[in-house]
Amino acid sequence: MQRHWWLIIPLVLLCLLTAGAAYTYSSYQQISVAPTTDPTVQTPAPSPEAPDPLRPVSILLMGYGGGNHAGGKLTDTMMVARVNPGEKTIHLISLPRDLWVGLPIEQYGIESYWKINAAYAIGSDDPKYPNKPLVYTGEAGGGELAKYAVEKVLGIPIDYFLTLNFYGFEKSIDVLGGINVNVEKTFDDFHYPIAGKENESCDKSPEEVAATATMSADEAEKLFPCRYEQLHFDRGLRTMDGATALKYVRSRHSSQDGTDFGRATRQRNVIVAAQKKILELNFLPKAFSFLATLRQNVQTDITAPQMTEFISKYTEWQTFAVSSIALTDKNSVKNSRSTNGQFIVIPQAGIDEWPSIHQWLQEQLVSTTSAAQAKPAVSTPSAVLKNL
Repeated sequence: MQRHWWLIIPLVLLCLLTAGAAYTYSSYQQISVAPTTDPTVQTPAPSPEAPDPLRPVSILLMGYGGGNHAGGKLTDTMMVARVNPGEKTIHLISLPRDLWVGLPIEQYGIESYWKINAAYAIGSDDPKYPNKPLVYTGEAGGGELAKYAVEKVLGIPIDYFLTLNFYGFEKSIDVLGGINVNVEKTFDDFHYPIAGKENESCDKSPEEVAATATMSADEAEKLFPCRYEQLHFDRGLRTMDGATALKYVRSRHSSQDGTDFGRATRQRNVIVAAQKKILELNFLPKAFSFLATLRQNVQTDITAPQMTEFISKYTEWQTFAVSSIALTDKNSVKNSRSTNGQFIVIPQAGIDEWPSIHQWLQEQLVSTTSAAQAKPAVSTPSAVLKNL
């Protein structure tokens, strides 16, 4: 049964605030990974010229279940944070998890098609996928393959990746003392999965349980009510702890707000709430204890020196205008079916017509940047958040 894990990644903001002096190089190495390189291929010497400090930097943020969750490394939250110092903007770009993308994981680099949320899981599983190119193997293999897929879809370079699992998500919200989330729609979800009860029989006989094997996931779920709980969220500003926020962003069975594209909006709402809380707190005294608890639950290819550089710019980034862009069936993609019957999302122009997405995204980047620059200059983080 396919699960739809939806997470938000406020951790990247926490890292930008805390990873500098509080984190020694040796400690940071526990979450920082490097791509696998081919020792037979000579690496070009780095350019003597310093990189342009005003160039855009893109970070792929991914969330996954982890632990004992089914499909534990399917990254059903995929969002790109694109920071453009030259234009003083930050764009949060949300991607549907069901995008149908070719991945070069077969022998001789031949591509096979997968939903984009499988890229991290495939890159992280070397025994099951032995024909992957070397760069998509090892500790950073999942992140590198996910970056490849997202670059193909969006047509922009992805510089870094950062992943966070369920535990890390909940912990990051709780350590902030909870967050105040703007719930845009009142909604109910009568089939939210209860952790640990995924295989409960709900008083059904073994024969009745076996008979559900041929049913669709949605049909089977309705026959096992003891596996699920009811969620209810009222519209308005709501205070949430980590567990509640996780339910808010994972919920997928609501008739009022159960679409992938609706969940993308909820992702943005939680990011905004987490960012605002981070800016309100003096978080540095909590850095050591917090990050120590997340070492097994977060991974990134941002090196310690790069993280230090990001931190040095964080005060400047606080004043940047923040805009959200989401690929939806209203603007750039459409729902479809694969040849083997899977529900998938493809460009409106057709399978593999990524240039149409590239053009659309560039238009969105230009228009949102122009709109942000047309507004009066802001000087405080709270004023920036009001622009969202």
